[in-house]
Amino acid sequence: MAGRKTLATMLFAALFAMSLVVMLAATIASVAASFSSYEAQAEQLLLSRASSYAALVAPLGDEDGMRARLEGIPFVGMRCTLIAADGSVVFDSDVDPSTMGNHAGRAEILAARESGQGTIMRRSETLGTDMLYAAIEVRDGIVLRLAETRISHASFLGGMAPQLAVSLVAIFILSLLSSRALTAMVARPLREVDLTSPLGNDAYAELQPLLKRVDDQRRELERAVMMRREFTGNVSHEMKTPLQVIGGYAELMENGMIDAKDVPRFAGLIRGESESMRLLIDDVLTLSRLDENACSETGTVFLADTCRRAIRRLEPTARERGIVFALDADEHAAIAGEPSLADQMVYNLIDNAVKYNREGGTVSVDVSRSGGDVVLTVSDEGSGIARDQRERIFERFYRIDTSRSRETGGTGLGLAIVKHAAESFGGTVSVGDSTSGATFVVTIPCAPIPER
Repeated sequence: MAGRKTLATMLFAALFAMSLVVMLAATIASVAASFSSYEAQAEQLLLSRASSYAALVAPLGDEDGMRARLEGIPFVGMRCTLIAADGSVVFDSDVDPSTMGNHAGRAEILAARESGQGTIMRRSETLGTDMLYAAIEVRDGIVLRLAETRISHASFLGGMAPQLAVSLVAIFILSLLSSRALTAMVARPLREVDLTSPLGNDAYAELQPLLKRVDDQRRELERAVMMRREFTGNVSHEMKTPLQVIGGYAELMENGMIDAKDVPRFAGLIRGESESMRLLIDDVLTLSRLDENACSETGTVFLADTCRRAIRRLEPTARERGIVFALDADEHAAIAGEPSLADQMVYNLIDNAVKYNREGGTVSVDVSRSGGDVVLTVSDEGSGIARDQRERIFERFYRIDTSRSRETGGTGLGLAIVKHAAESFGGTVSVGDSTSGATFVVTIPCAPIPER
């Protein structure tokens, strides 16, 4: 979709920002370390010079001799001060000593008299600027002090401006290139994922659950497409047979090839085939509605009443084959759902038991409550269902004995409707174990029971 950010773009932006911040932080830390190193070196250099000047004047004896010697030295870029034992200033290269106060309490002077040397950075009270001081005790409390102006951070950075500019440009380019390279490396396995075979990709381990779901969805989609094709083909086949019969009989009647006395019989045959087509279309529409979860109404359905209605409708057919019904129903067993769909589910189950039962057999219908579920069990005394076919019997148009498909009638969609209907009620349907015949068990959550 246009305008939507890609993973590669977001990853590049994150990596670029992170690398830029890290490199800038490293540069700032490096500059700070360089400034600290510069100050430490300046301090050591000034202290070394102070030691040299102190060694130069130490042999001269008194303060006057030392002052005279220092007055002959040009102190370029630094200031030299000689402090007497009482703290008075004997000599200063920049300022008239008579205008200067007592220096006995200055930190660098105290340190020099205590340990022989002292350094400090502070603001000069005389000059009003930040200075670096290095003091050396010459002898007997006399201290020689050197001072130079402390370079500011701004001046230090100004001196490094060309190098910093080059470094920043290099950092920007390096961050850009490294981020692009890392983004390409990370995104390449994602771009190369083959969705036609998700589990065959050598992608990140973190992607395997997603690829597994994609593969499952792909398989499910392929299975749905295959079932839809089979369903379309089966519907066409199931409708073609009655249409051929109807067309053949109609043609015979049209051409006058049927005696007048036989017309009612052929008309009945045409009506029967039309009814088969109507039932097939009704079942197809029901399945289509279930596939789309398009239930029109929801109510409380008492399965005992539903079973009685189905048995009444099927009694004439069952009586022709000597089949009897045995109903044991909990009158308060109720489910929530579309009543007409519950009727169709129960009717198809019992109708299936009648069709595949033996002559003179019994169809047992049981409705009970177990925990929070309603359990509907329908059993017959027919030939039963092999274990390897118990899953497939709920597929659309699947028949165990295709040779009996025309004999038993039906559309081949009954058990598929049962399964989808049970699932629409939040339940399940399964084939139970039975020593003879087939047993179907439908389990659906109970509904709150209203007053009857």
